[in-house]
Amino acid sequence: MNKYHLIWNESRHSVGIALIDSQHREIIKMVNQVADGVAKRNQSEAVQKILGNLILFAREHFAVEERFMVEYGFPDMESHIEEHHRLFQQLNNLINVDLRASHHNKAALVSAFLTDWAEQHILQADKELGEFLVAKGLS
Repeated sequence: MNKYHLIWNESRHSVGIALIDSQHREIIKMVNQVADGVAKRNQSEAVQKILGNLILFAREHFAVEERFMVEYGFPDMESHIEEHHRLFQQLNNLINVDLRASHHNKAALVSAFLTDWAEQHILQADKELGEFLVAKGLS
């Protein structure tokens, strides 16, 4: 395991909504795959492919959360959706970063960003959303 790995901890990361938790586990898995590829320094094509898949998956995941926000009337919906837009734009920008071994510092920064993004978004914004949705009876 390298320093950019995330480990799912049910009591810490779970937002209480099975579908969202499942998607968060998948995001963490992909973030860890990027970290592994970056650590190996010769996996730039594989890392780019995983990163592309992560971007597509993030789009689906954000859509699920946003559908729940609308359906259940989440009061902080506007700022949460803005955060999704910002994060999605940042993810899209990463696809153009050169991740070859000769650019290892850039690749390591990409991996660090992804780790921080996944961890912080889950523990802050998504925890708040999860608590709201659980209170509304969703599980």
